[in-house]
Amino acid sequence: MRPLLRGLRSVGRVIILVIALVYFVIDALFLRLVRPLRQRFMRLAVVKRTRAWVRTLHPYPSLCLLLVPWVILEPIKPIGLILFHRHHHLAGTLVFIIGELLKLAIFDQLFEMTKPKLMTLHWFAWCYNTWHSAIVYIRSLPFWRMIREQIRSIWRRVTSITRAIDNPE
Repeated sequence: MRPLLRGLRSVGRVIILVIALVYFVIDALFLRLVRPLRQRFMRLAVVKRTRAWVRTLHPYPSLCLLLVPWVILEPIKPIGLILFHRHHHLAGTLVFIIGELLKLAIFDQLFEMTKPKLMTLHWFAWCYNTWHSAIVYIRSLPFWRMIREQIRSIWRRVTSITRAIDNPE
């Protein structure tokens, strides 16, 4: 019985690792698109006032503020996949992409603003450090490095194609 349990645990770990890798690859791709847009957005006066207000919040209201867009926007990915599965390919793709971009842009910015307050919560600091250690471990895997190199290669090809289109000589 024990070898069977060990085998199931190993399979479970592999499945969780693959799901985590896919999830983080999707988020990493979208985050790469979002960050330049977010930097432009952060220069707006309204956003600067919002940042100042967020800095005045205590840790638990900061946590609630951080969770609101995540709770609202995270279910959009499965909704997009369901639409895609039901042969609404354009709608499913748009819902998935727009929802993911919004979630990452809002959540990433709010996390950056609230992180100092949230790290004063011991349990949050422990969870964050554990999560960060898992990310470091995943990024150290050869599979992750292979994916990153493939993404860089694709990015270089896209850049060279767009340059060739912009400068036809």
